[in-house]
Amino acid sequence: MATGKSEAVSAGRGVIYIAFAKIYFLVAGAAIEFGLARIVGAYLYGAYSVVAAWVSNINNVMVTGTIQAVSRQTTEAPERADEVKAAGIRMHLVIGLPLAVVYSALAPVWARLVHDPDKTGLFALSGGIVAAYAFYTVFIGSANGMRAFHKQAGLDITFATLRAGGVLGAALVGLGVWGAVGAWVAAAGAILVIAAVWVGPPRSLRGGDVRPMATFLGGVALYLILINLLMSVDQLLLKRLSTEWFLAHPDLVAAGKDASDMADQQVGFYRAVQNLARLPYQLLIAATFVVFPLVSRATFEHDLDKTRRYVRTTLRYSLIFSALMGAVLAAKPTGLMLVPYGAEYAVGGPALAVLALGNVAFAVFTIAGTILNSAGRTRDAVTVAFVTLASSTVALWIGIPRAVPGETMLLTCGAATAAAMAVGALASGWLLVRRFGAFVRPLTLVRVGLATVAAIALGRVLPSAGKLVTLAEAAACAAAFVVVLVATGELGRADVAAIRGGLRRES
Repeated sequence: MATGKSEAVSAGRGVIYIAFAKIYFLVAGAAIEFGLARIVGAYLYGAYSVVAAWVSNINNVMVTGTIQAVSRQTTEAPERADEVKAAGIRMHLVIGLPLAVVYSALAPVWARLVHDPDKTGLFALSGGIVAAYAFYTVFIGSANGMRAFHKQAGLDITFATLRAGGVLGAALVGLGVWGAVGAWVAAAGAILVIAAVWVGPPRSLRGGDVRPMATFLGGVALYLILINLLMSVDQLLLKRLSTEWFLAHPDLVAAGKDASDMADQQVGFYRAVQNLARLPYQLLIAATFVVFPLVSRATFEHDLDKTRRYVRTTLRYSLIFSALMGAVLAAKPTGLMLVPYGAEYAVGGPALAVLALGNVAFAVFTIAGTILNSAGRTRDAVTVAFVTLASSTVALWIGIPRAVPGETMLLTCGAATAAAMAVGALASGWLLVRRFGAFVRPLTLVRVGLATVAAIALGRVLPSAGKLVTLAEAAACAAAFVVVLVATGELGRADVAAIRGGLRRES
């Protein structure tokens, strides 16, 4: 019982540390996105977004895969943490660093795929981000596996600050997209040095076995590639297919612009939609970092009952909180677009309504995939991710060319992506039931659905009258969501007691 209580306290403390860091990271990321959108305008903001989305497909795989690989090996044998760290560094001397070099060398190919050869240099420069992140995440994974969540959170906060300050500073002094990407590269290099000092370098690079870590990374990499493509395929296809649309309609290209510039503008609009729509997903990423080592430990101990408790509890609260955010965004989409971005980006309002709800499903889908991976069920996670990505790609490829740029094309992207995310959430839930006998209870799904409908209905009948009023109305919609959950019995005294107990343990 003492061990169980200690694990509960550690998990609670980890959630608080990482949740705070994630909120800070989101605020800093929002500052970059909102700031760039206003400083450089939709055309250049779209150009930055194309490069950021492309490098993130590689970078995010490296980050998440390395953290999970190092964390898993460290969790299995904490006394060998230093050796695992050394093995992780050696692993990326032959995986991460060469991958970054190849990525930069193929910059002309990436530019050609999006019909924009002018971005070749920017793609090449962004390879530095991949190289720095590969080694940085070894230290993050070590901290996570040792449950040193305060160090993981501190590094996240430091990096968020460095990146936001550098990117926005470069834009403010007129360095444009080149300056913004260059500042990102510099911030990644700086945080690598800081992480090595704070977490501590390994005593020797010769320790540890690379093979099990590389095997796990290779196994989970395919899943992570699919997930990141699912997050960016709509934006990448929007860039390519809208360029082709404007090439076929030259009379609609603005004076002084070309088809690629017009496509960048569409990407800029859609990127703004994505940033708000992903709040339900991004605010729950902290749960994946905490649940991964816990489920891994339960799997190593062959404790099915403990695994079921982790699955049910994590998914229930994840669904409730993500649906709360998604419902509020869907209730006042256009008004909320105006708050951070301004009137230029209001065209994305309808797309935000559907994509926000889609990201509720994506949050559940991602956490379910993390659980499957941490329990060694990587093949299941990969299968669902592939089906989801294929569904999204087909729908986007068919829909985008048939839509008129602007509100209709953005809505098409959002709807196709949201539908695919819903498919992924349902399929991954089915697998969790088959493997562990646990998922979100049907009654919880019904109650959360009713709360979502109530919040959206309230938002649609409230009149829009300025930014401050919109924020107040959003708060009212959130209150309506909570009221329905309380009235239906989904949230009650047991939940309040659990939260109070966690806070008392932390204090």
